[in-house]
Amino acid sequence: MKVFKGIVAILTTITLAVSFVAAGFAACIQPPVTHTLSSWFAKDAISPFDRTQLVEVADATREFSFGSHNEAELYRVIFLVDTEYQQSILDAGGTVPGDFPRLDRVTDRSSLPQLKSAFAGASELYCYSENTVSHLDDCYSLAARAFPLLIIAAAVALVGLVFTGVTGRKRSVGITLMAAGIAVLVAFVALGVWAVVDFDGFFRMFHQLFFSQGNWEQLADLRAAN
Repeated sequence: MKVFKGIVAILTTITLAVSFVAAGFAACIQPPVTHTLSSWFAKDAISPFDRTQLVEVADATREFSFGSHNEAELYRVIFLVDTEYQQSILDAGGTVPGDFPRLDRVTDRSSLPQLKSAFAGASELYCYSENTVSHLDDCYSLAARAFPLLIIAAAVALVGLVFTGVTGRKRSVGITLMAAGIAVLVAFVALGVWAVVDFDGFFRMFHQLFFSQGNWEQLADLRAAN
């Protein structure tokens, strides 16, 4: 019985730690949180778009990656932002850059083929490349596959806590909760140190682990260039 209790304690600690991380991630991808964080950290100083426009794209990106997953809506929002920017250039008497999206190809803003045609070959300063959208699509797929597994992990953790409380003392439940919290904290500190020391290595290792298909590599190159 003692060995079984030990196994349950370890399993409960692991599934609790996973549940804590999942809960934190779920909180971070809620629309108000994404909107607020993008409002604070949008790099409008190095973008052709202003902060409001960047936040609009960030909100649409979150919705595509972890919400409705409507590709046409993502492209439509980017199209509208590009349209605003193009008009501001023309109003100022400037010339639209040669690598700017061909917005004149769009007669129906709900038509995904037309929107994709407008952005084909344009600079990523103004729109997402196909690889970037494909990577966001993979994020959605990963989250969809992970969700049922995380529900199972949370259920296992709950059952383990109940078992620990019934067969042991309340103090044992507290120790298990604390152990899971400490495990998450240690893991995040270690990953944080790695990111500070070698962010490119951390970024690549993380994406190679979860996105082996490699369509994220253009993002890494773009980040390095900036």
